[in-house]
Amino acid sequence: MNIRNTIKKGVKVLIINEKTINNFKQNKIKYLVRDFTEYGVPEEVTREILLKRGINKWLANRMAIINLKDELKNQVKFWLKSMEVEKKYHSKNSLIYRQFVGILETTISIRQRIRSICHSSRWQFPE
Repeated sequence: MNIRNTIKKGVKVLIINEKTINNFKQNKIKYLVRDFTEYGVPEEVTREILLKRGINKWLANRMAIINLKDELKNQVKFWLKSMEVEKKYHSKNSLIYRQFVGILETTISIRQRIRSICHSSRWQFPE
């Protein structure tokens, strides 16, 4: 499915499809404002609509999820180091070590789920 294939100001605009979608900048209100301004929609109107429809919130939430994913990566490193220290001074069979393993596995699982959300396709049309 191609959404647009036009000539604008003497430069061919990329065809927007599943293969080219990642060539476009994303995740900033200013890109939406600029795009709509090119079609004659005043900046103030675009900003009001985006705010009213919750787009600002969702873009902020997306950044929070990305930051959470990075924070979980740091926690994984922390738990791996903690396990290394515990194993060195005690045993892989110690209660604390086994608890660290459980925490690490849970943290990795949550991070992988969040990562899959962050890396999902941009070519989506939710209702």
